Order: sequence, then C-alpha cells, then structure tokens
Amino acid sequence: MSSIAQLSQNQRNHRRRRLYCLVAFTLLLLPAAGLIMLSGASELSYRQLLEGLFCRHDDVTHLVVWQIRLPRLIGAILGGVSLSLSGAVLQAVLKNPLAAPTTLGIAQGAAFGAALGITCSSMRASFPNIFGVFSDVTNSVMISVFAFVFSMLTTVVIILLTHLRRAGKESIILAGVALSSLFMAGTTFLQYFADETQLAMIVHWTFGDLARASWPELYLMGLVTLLSTGYFLVNRFNYNALLAGDEVAQSLGVNVVRLRLITMIIATLTTSVTVTFFGILGFVGLIAPHMSRRLIGSDNCYLLPLSAIIGALILIFADISGQLLLDPVALPAGVITSFLGTPVFLLLIFGSRSS
Repeated sequence: MSSIAQLSQNQRNHRRRRLYCLVAFTLLLLPAAGLIMLSGASELSYRQLLEGLFCRHDDVTHLVVWQIRLPRLIGAILGGVSLSLSGAVLQAVLKNPLAAPTTLGIAQGAAFGAALGITCSSMRASFPNIFGVFSDVTNSVMISVFAFVFSMLTTVVIILLTHLRRAGKESIILAGVALSSLFMAGTTFLQYFADETQLAMIVHWTFGDLARASWPELYLMGLVTLLSTGYFLVNRFNYNALLAGDEVAQSLGVNVVRLRLITMIIATLTTSVTVTFFGILGFVGLIAPHMSRRLIGSDNCYLLPLSAIIGALILIFADISGQLLLDPVALPAGVITSFLGTPVFLLLIFGSRSS
C-alpha cells in the first residue's frame, strides 16, 4: 500500500508542478504586455497609456495606443498561439519532434502564395468599375486565398509522403526542406519580374512584422485562432493516445487517419492566415512546443496550453527586442525569431543525436 500511496503522491506533485508552471507563464503575459505597449517610437508613460486605453480622446496618445500598440500586442498573442499550437499538433500527429510550419515548408508555401497574390492583384487595375471601392478587400482576399492554396499544396505532399510512401521522420523533414527551397526560389522569381511597388510588398512580407495587421485582419485571425485552438484542445486526449502508437490509438477508438488529416488541414489554415497577415515568423512553432515539453512533459492536456502561452511570450519579447536593439531603427519580429530559432534548431538536431 505504501508504494501505491507514494506513486499517487508523486502524480499529484507532478500535476501540481505543471499547474504552477502554467500559472507562472500566464502571469508573465501581464508585464510582457505592458512592455510591448510602452515600447515604440513614441514614448508613453503609464499614465498616458492608461488614458489612451480608457479615455476616448481624439488625440495622438489615443491614436498610438489603439491603432499601433494594441493591434501589435494582440497580433503577437494571436500569432504566437496559432504558430506554437500548429507546431505542437503537427509534432503529435506526425510523431516527429522537428515538425513545424517552417520546417515542413508550410509557412514558405503560404509566403509564396501571398507573393503570387500580390503580383496578380495588379490585374484588378484593369477593372476599376467592377471592383471600385472594394479593391482593397479584393486584394486582401486574393492574397489570403493564394497563401492558403499553396500552403495546402505543401500539406498534401506531406500527407502523401506520410501515408502512401511510408516516409520516415527524417524523410519528412528533408522533404519539407526541399519544399521550402522550392517556394523560396519561386518567391525570388516573382521578385525578379515584379515592379517596384510589388517588390516592396513582397520583401516586406518575408520580414515577419507584427505591426502590419489592422483591426479587421485581427478579427479574422482571432476567429480562426479561436476555432482551431478549440479543436486542438478538444482532441488533446486523442493526441495523447497517438504517443503510444497508431495501433494503440485505434484500439482506444481514435480514427487516426481522420484525426491526422483534419489536424494538418486546420494547422495549415491557421499558419497560412498568420503568414498572410504578418509574414514568416520563423521557428516559433518549433521553439515553443519543445520548451514546453522540457518543462512539463508530453501530456497534451498541459503541453498545448503552455505552448500557446510560450509562443505568445516569444513573439512579444521578439517584438520588444526589435524595438529596442537598434533604437530608433525597429527590427521586424521575424528577424529576431530567426536569430533565436537557429541555435535552438541546431541544438535539437545534434542534442537528440548525442542523447
């Protein structure tokens, strides 16, 4: 009986430690949100920030807070949650610790689709009477559709490799690297033939800038992120079942093929929306799940929420670092995440081999 009681006590302590970890990182969001709201070209005091948030004055402070700082904060949270959760569930269904939207080429496919959409959007200038005042909306929809289509093409290739060719973990990552190179080459090809305006827009997409999205885009991104997060959390026990293998999961009543297919489609949709609005934010979907797994283990009941929180924190601090490192020049958050992700990616590769 003592051994059973000790085991039960250890489980309670482990559960308590994971809950404390979730609470601690959630509380970190508050000072991080305050820092990102205070950082920027225009210096604001705490009093000015509070007045800009809660007092409806048509002054510069209100404009800076509601049109620049607050959209940047919400964009960092939504982008971090969507990318980190996409990486966590892709690692779960593919059973590959290196799976992520960037390593599988999904983000690069969405970026190429966005670049193609930018190039093709110039065709609307020939039909001003048809589009009229809806031209900006038409451009945004076209870019989003192209981004989703090409990210889905990447997902289809990964699914075919997984199910038809029975590709191993290493082959899937190598295929993702090859697809990433292909899409980046295609983006370079479009840049070569683009005019100055299109070239500036395409290059701006590849930077990964959180200050790009406006409120209507954040509403759409928030809806997609909310729905996808709900699906991932509802299936957290099914993802846990996959940890024991497909056969065990099927014996527990999990439709493995359907779960894997729907999860990859939803992760692709979430990634394509994020890339369409912000550009490529490299390695967030790889870093956040691995940091969470090191802290609390592989139980998706805790791993998914912590990954979402850490992903949001990564993007918030990346944006703050970009604002402060070369002040007054602001670096895009995607540059910071790429610098941060490269050593972590190498550590995961060589660390896993040595262990």
